[in-house]
Amino acid sequence: MAAARPVKRTAKRSATPARKKTETELVKMSVLSKRSGVPGPTIKHYIREGLLPGPEVRTSRNMAYYDARLATRIRVIKELQAERFLPLRVIGELLETAPSDKIRPDRDAAQRKVLGALAPALDPAAKSTVRRKRSEVMKTFGVTRAELDSLEKAGVLELRGEGETAGYTGIDLELLDILADVRRLGFGELFPIAIAEPYLAAVKKLVELEIDIFRHRALTNEVSMPLADVAKAAVELGERLIVRLRQKLLPAQLASLG
Repeated sequence: MAAARPVKRTAKRSATPARKKTETELVKMSVLSKRSGVPGPTIKHYIREGLLPGPEVRTSRNMAYYDARLATRIRVIKELQAERFLPLRVIGELLETAPSDKIRPDRDAAQRKVLGALAPALDPAAKSTVRRKRSEVMKTFGVTRAELDSLEKAGVLELRGEGETAGYTGIDLELLDILADVRRLGFGELFPIAIAEPYLAAVKKLVELEIDIFRHRALTNEVSMPLADVAKAAVELGERLIVRLRQKLLPAQLASLG
């Protein structure tokens, strides 16, 4: 049927003769839904909430055509809502004007600056005055220079300082103590020191999710306490949640293997 074909709308001629005409593809709601993977009623809800414009052309009471470029924007809105748990109000403030699917650069830069300023308040090493030199660490924790090199390269440890005084501090010493405990208990063969690398990769993804949620929740809502205190409280609550979820999932996962 001819009505099923996408309609193309030719943009109005500009006052400048040298400017070329552009064409915007217009499609029905059913096509927009199929391309975006989002149901039509949800798309209409986005329109009512102001995240999307209405139809570009309405040929009858029940027949309307929309800018096909909105499909990508709709997918982004759905992802921000479902994967980052953002309310539509916040999503509308984050995105550029439709049909763009991009985050506003000014909003992104401002949020990054605020988040970066929180780092010292959440970094145990920033307050630590104890530093153990590499040579001392090797003796105390029973690790080799090659193992330390490997852990530094993987980002598990950070060598602070220069020359002979360079060493580890804060949470890095705690990590080394945990790895040393593995060997003290005789689990070195079962859990080699390199196992810290995949753990780091898995936790990094979790941290990225936590920062993303905090960024689009705490930074877009007024809170009654300093932001640094909110961040500290969020870290503590997150740690408790992770421990309990792990305790919940591990036995269940093992039971499912039997």
